Amino acid sequence: MTTLSRSAAACAAAPSRTSASAGILLAARLLLPDLEGGRRIDAGILRSAMETAFGASDAAGAWDWKTAYDACEAGTVLFLRKYGKALFRKADSPASRLAALTKIAGLLPIPSDGSKSLPLDRSGRL
Repeated sequence: MTTLSRSAAACAAAPSRTSASAGILLAARLLLPDLEGGRRIDAGILRSAMETAFGASDAAGAWDWKTAYDACEAGTVLFLRKYGKALFRKADSPASRLAALTKIAGLLPIPSDGSKSLPLDRSGRL
């Protein structure tokens, strides 16, 4: 295989921006019920949503953990679009609004610094 054909094969195997965006949105929608239920999104839940959305695992190259964290952020946006007005209406001060946002953020995993392959939990462990 020549260098050119390896590059062409790599480009053909890589997801397009459109399919990556669609996968992120689908994964976000799959994560939404967990966020609505106040359940913490751990690596297993996130991996399952990503594999369902992308049709393959990160090991197969269908997605990486940065993309998974993007899906978590998109899930948060979907949650806030659905419940944000009600949450903020109930909050009687900026401090209580911040507390609500902090609680939501606490349900999400923290990305590891610079790693695209290793999910970490809030304690920093794998």
